[in-house]
Amino acid sequence: MIAIVHDYARGEWPGGADLTLSRLIDTAPIEVVWLTFKDELSSYDQFIIANCRTVSPSQLGQLLEGKRYVKIFFDYGFVHPSIARNANLLVYMSPKQRDDMLGKFTGYHSHVMPSLVDPDLFYPADKPGKGYVWVGNYSRQKGIRNLWEWAEENQTHVDCYGHGTPRMYLEQSQYCHVKVPVSYEDMPALYRKYDTLVMLPKNQEAGSRVFIEGVLSGLEVITNKHEGDLSFTDPYNKQKWQERLRKAPQKFWEAVIGALS
Repeated sequence: MIAIVHDYARGEWPGGADLTLSRLIDTAPIEVVWLTFKDELSSYDQFIIANCRTVSPSQLGQLLEGKRYVKIFFDYGFVHPSIARNANLLVYMSPKQRDDMLGKFTGYHSHVMPSLVDPDLFYPADKPGKGYVWVGNYSRQKGIRNLWEWAEENQTHVDCYGHGTPRMYLEQSQYCHVKVPVSYEDMPALYRKYDTLVMLPKNQEAGSRVFIEGVLSGLEVITNKHEGDLSFTDPYNKQKWQERLRKAPQKFWEAVIGALS
């Protein structure tokens, strides 16, 4: 049995990492359990380490000593070099993130896995929608300031569906319109109401399921050089993403099982 260890229990902190890990568990060809760092972990010998901000590097090092494990980098966050050095496999969310981060960890076995969006849930509308939409967390990292500046400069109205507290300048903007957030189950229908997705991350973004969902939904995507998914082959090609996403879980598990054997 392989233990996936994450900062949060399944569904406790909804977001990209939670959704991708859930899809990995649902597609696993072997027995897998989802645990947090608060659980008793000493009886497990094989791990997939997801986000690990709730545990110190020394505690994580003690937990993994003598164990076989895979480390997934969902973002560019710091991981102690010894954790990466001793991993049997390093998993990245985009080719760009891998190339950027492997400068620190040259010579290590690596695998690229995109955010695991279900390619059957997101598809274009029969009749194309109209308008600009932004989806994400109301944070600087997700580029909320960049969005506001872009909308003001281009005098373009953008509907904003975000989580967290909107910045005051966003709420007072004549072009950015803060909407009531929708559940993830309602996101496919939401995308189909629009024809353009705007996402302008502030810093390097390992990969973004919002970008992938937008492309699958047939939207034009306005983004910038920080978006890691642009480093995949034909990043704006809906068919390429459908093929890539259908194969991605199996490729991940093949790489993991091979590394941990």
